[in-house]
Amino acid sequence: MAITMGAATVPAGLTGTYLFTVPPSYCNVTFYNLAAASVWVGTSTAVTSANGLQCHSLPTTFQTFTGSRGATFYGTTGSTVSTSVATISYLIETAQ
Repeated sequence: MAITMGAATVPAGLTGTYLFTVPPSYCNVTFYNLAAASVWVGTSTAVTSANGLQCHSLPTTFQTFTGSRGATFYGTTGSTVSTSVATISYLIETAQ
């Protein structure tokens, strides 16, 4: 088993900020946002507040088997206000 823990900063005003990559294998993925600013997460660099999953302070967890390329997650704060910087924390557990 391998565990990857980390944090990714989502700056204000940018769409498609790289957050983390889920490797190709069976995985448990958990991520959450403890910042005051809202963050939306998606698997496209075109993620917005209209098409992304809002990342809350309560951990979001899912189990998946990603194919040979894995899956990359991106985020946005949906705001250009400089105080809208947020940090996403994540935990990825693989069977490898």
